[in-house]
Amino acid sequence: MCLCVRTFVNTNVSGYNMTRLCKFILLFYFITFSSCEQKNSYSKVDVNVARLSNKIIPLVNFLDNPDSCKKALLFLDSATTIDNGCFLCYYNKLMFLYSLKQYDKAVVTVNECIRLNPSGQDLYLTGGILYERVGDTVSAKRYFQKSLTICNSVLDTMSNKNTDYDILVGNKAISLIMLGHEVEADKILKVLYDTQQDEEMKRMTLSLMTKTKKELIGQFTDDRYSH
Repeated sequence: MCLCVRTFVNTNVSGYNMTRLCKFILLFYFITFSSCEQKNSYSKVDVNVARLSNKIIPLVNFLDNPDSCKKALLFLDSATTIDNGCFLCYYNKLMFLYSLKQYDKAVVTVNECIRLNPSGQDLYLTGGILYERVGDTVSAKRYFQKSLTICNSVLDTMSNKNTDYDILVGNKAISLIMLGHEVEADKILKVLYDTQQDEEMKRMTLSLMTKTKKELIGQFTDDRYSH
């Protein structure tokens, strides 16, 4: 499961570039859509914000092109200048900033997302990885712990039949790995793998197992990790 671009209309993204999307934004194979469910009232969105946001749609197919990414960011920067409460605009910025490996700017952007949706556990997980990439391990640890706390709180009252259950369990395991609890995380992932019916989710779960924090960060950011 991966994150796809969120705009004010539906998008069509080729299979090849959807794979690229999975690498860039979310870094995570287990990213929930919970943050994208931020209570944005589309009927109240400024028409210029919607117009600017929708201009990124054709650019999603060119994530490997720096000029296209920069162009998309200009549109989204203009949109957030008009409305700094546009969660989807900030959220979509992450994809292009990841493509450009502008992790410092991505840190600022994910914190804007958190400002607008402070309960989004996946945002803290994203933020933790970004802080690791810019060398701020103290902030990274705090964000990973926050993500884990939210996951535990939600999972304590969630049925395992809930469609988000497996994703949250996966995010919990990632947070544990990032906090240095690889053994506990692998036990959770093993259960998730053994009980998983969806083949794609099984494959993604397997890709997380027996990994260290350093390996996962390199894997999520599609780059060599040297911190």
